[in-house]
Amino acid sequence: MMPDLKSIAILSVHTCPVAALGGKKTGGMNVYVRDLARELGRKGIKVDIFTRCESLDSPEIRRLGPNVNVIHIPSGPAGTLTPMEIFPYLPEFTANVIKYQRQHRTQYDLIHAHYWLSGLVGLKLKTVWKIPLVQTFHTLGLVKQRFLPGLTEPPTRINAEKQLVRRVDRILAFTADEADHLQNLYGASLKKITVIPPGVDIKRFRPVPVKSAKDKIGIPPKQRLVLFVGRLDPIKRVEILLSAFSVTKSAFKQIDGQMIKLTIIGGESGDENLGRLKLLAENLKISGRVKFLGQRDQKILPFYYSAAELVIIPSSYESFGLVALESMACGTPIVASKVGGLTILIADGQTGFSVPPNQTKPLAKAISLLLQNQKLRFEMGRAARRAALKYAWPKIIPRIIACYQTL
Repeated sequence: MMPDLKSIAILSVHTCPVAALGGKKTGGMNVYVRDLARELGRKGIKVDIFTRCESLDSPEIRRLGPNVNVIHIPSGPAGTLTPMEIFPYLPEFTANVIKYQRQHRTQYDLIHAHYWLSGLVGLKLKTVWKIPLVQTFHTLGLVKQRFLPGLTEPPTRINAEKQLVRRVDRILAFTADEADHLQNLYGASLKKITVIPPGVDIKRFRPVPVKSAKDKIGIPPKQRLVLFVGRLDPIKRVEILLSAFSVTKSAFKQIDGQMIKLTIIGGESGDENLGRLKLLAENLKISGRVKFLGQRDQKILPFYYSAAELVIIPSSYESFGLVALESMACGTPIVASKVGGLTILIADGQTGFSVPPNQTKPLAKAISLLLQNQKLRFEMGRAARRAALKYAWPKIIPRIIACYQTL
């Protein structure tokens, strides 16, 4: 009989699960960590999420739901730092986590670390607390380099990931594709890897009538919305989307005039990628038909997904693709690059279209085809919703708990 799992420490050092989405460091990982913790809490498991305190105004402890707390740990200067800027302060972060644990006399059965920075902290805590460590990488440095030519990840990160692959007790990967990368690029033992996809909150992400959705987000009834949601990281290849939309715009100029709008959710003030993409839109002469909305709270995203004709994911690589899963749960078809976890999520021609990455013309063709065919959009949207139901959290969380209990 498996032992009862009573309490878990989750590490999310570089990004807080309750931060606004769409910033440089906030995306699918934030959503996953937050929803995972909530689902564990609903199962009666106590969860403490340790994250770096970025603001002096942040409370030390913030309740996230039943049995779940987010704990802001002082480490380095206040303010937002890049992962490499955070790296020198990991010993301070680790010491303060141990201090918190001793002061509050908490006991944990297991640690689940997210991203390589958290994994390094997890290795220290695993030794001090004498409990197992589960690692989820979310992205891998060597994989990013492979799929984004010209990108060089810091050797510190690569070496850390190789160390973690050797020393953690279990690696929780999202797809078989990620497991292959861990084996082939990092030499991970297949016995150490468990593949479990992320879940989706199908109560939050559900179809909303188009008129109601458009009213909620302030879009005219006749405006047709093409949507991108995500960080504006170069690996997301939003420039390919802008180029494809400029081609699509020409095809629809005589039919719809100014009615088709490309809406981009993501990016924050001061983000150099946001400035770069706005300039590209101007150069492509489509700035009047592209709206950069910046960050949006996840509570409002279902209305954007439901109002959209389709959602575009043009990434060079995606470890899984939570935006695709959320959109599908809202009954909206996807046009996405045929990479990473998106190859599993998207049934080409049924729930959306898979297109070659980094190519403008196939992306533009798929966008045009869906915009022109209302019946196809409707059928794909229904199929997408059905496919997303397989990933509902109540179906995923027992598998994760079973993985934990084996340790």
